[in-house]
Amino acid sequence: MAADPELIKRAEDLRNRCELRSLLTHSLFLTPAEQYALKKVFSNRADTRLVFSGGVDGADRCVAFFLPDWYPDKDPSGECIKAVKITAGFGQPGHRDYLGAVLAVGIKREWIGDIIIDGQTAFLLCMDSVLDSILLDLDHVGRFGVKREEISLSEVPAPVKKSKKVTFTVQSPRLDTVAGAMFGISRSSAARSITEGLVSLNYTECTDTDTRVCPGDTISIRGKGKGVLAEEGGTSRKGRTFYTAEIYL
Repeated sequence: MAADPELIKRAEDLRNRCELRSLLTHSLFLTPAEQYALKKVFSNRADTRLVFSGGVDGADRCVAFFLPDWYPDKDPSGECIKAVKITAGFGQPGHRDYLGAVLAVGIKREWIGDIIIDGQTAFLLCMDSVLDSILLDLDHVGRFGVKREEISLSEVPAPVKKSKKVTFTVQSPRLDTVAGAMFGISRSSAARSITEGLVSLNYTECTDTDTRVCPGDTISIRGKGKGVLAEEGGTSRKGRTFYTAEIYL
């Protein structure tokens, strides 16, 4: 599946504006799939300084920044990303509750970054243009009344991502063999999932079982989970290649 041409066009416009006017330009929050698509197009271009940041280390949803030559070597998050601490008076609303409450006050999803939940407290990352709406209008999350206050990005805790490492060997780095070994299913089951459109490689649906995968690739099977092929090791006496993968829980 090709990258969204509108996404690439908007990013090209940002890149051109950055180059012609020597200004920092940026997108709204992007999904991991959108980030990957822009990296493929722009990261290897000598005339482009493209970085991604979501306001906190390990964020899933990030903003794409095009940096002019004069911009210092630092995280540009502070240019447009703000943080809000939201505290529920009673109960512990979930991620869906917080996101639903934000959308209900008229804020679109692309204006909101990660929502990091810690008990009765949530840390919400947003574009600076919608900060006031969140502070003024977001008085309930689900059936719970909430308090909200702006905080600095440095006060936002990094998201905790649970994962496990698995090690396995495969005869060849084909998508069906690697995906099957990563998620503990047979090669034939993995191949069937691929042809049925249930497998994504680097956030894009892939229906070719023969596709070669490499360390750093992200693989997901609907209903089975998502993981990253972390590294390639040596080979066994039977000629099989060792791999390590990180599976998200």
